[in-house]
Amino acid sequence: MFVSKNRCSYQLHIQLQDIKPAIWRRVVVADTTSLAQLHRIIQAAMGGVMGQRFAFEVAGQRYGAPNPDMPEDPTMDARRYTLAQLMQGQPLPMRYSAGMAGGLHHRIKLEACTPADPAQLEQLPECLAGRSPCPPYATSLTGNCFDLAAAQQRVQSLSAAANPVAPTSFSAAMAPSTKALPKAAAAPSRGTEAAMA
Repeated sequence: MFVSKNRCSYQLHIQLQDIKPAIWRRVVVADTTSLAQLHRIIQAAMGGVMGQRFAFEVAGQRYGAPNPDMPEDPTMDARRYTLAQLMQGQPLPMRYSAGMAGGLHHRIKLEACTPADPAQLEQLPECLAGRSPCPPYATSLTGNCFDLAAAQQRVQSLSAAANPVAPTSFSAAMAPSTKALPKAAAAPSRGTEAAMA
């Protein structure tokens, strides 16, 4: 896995598309977070049941779980690519979908890339804020109330600090592979900030 000498955290704004009132979450993750891990973080932050089928689109390239029965499948393995590799501190266009038949579609924006030391990164991921419960929990019983404390607890349970036995709480099958990774460009400059589009 590519690890930059200058480590940083990524602050992401994740919002469901085509839904009103707006449903969004703001999370902070480590630069070494793989897209497969980000999928689980998003599910924890949103609180909805979106299933294990997912896909990311970053700068026009699709990442997810390639179909082994389709050699021509252009999907790249989401376990093998980290945010540091793909975004390099830049606000690249990023989309995420989860669930059967495409399911729910999300827009992801990079709000900030902040220098951080390993001890700080071990405390991540973290959910900072959000609005409205995610389907199917947005019911007449919950209204538009978003339980930030519950979301924070779910997301924090995925951190390395909360799971000291293993590097992360994700299974070995979800961990990024070290084989045949593309060469990564220089790490983002310290304190790079990316304004929301």
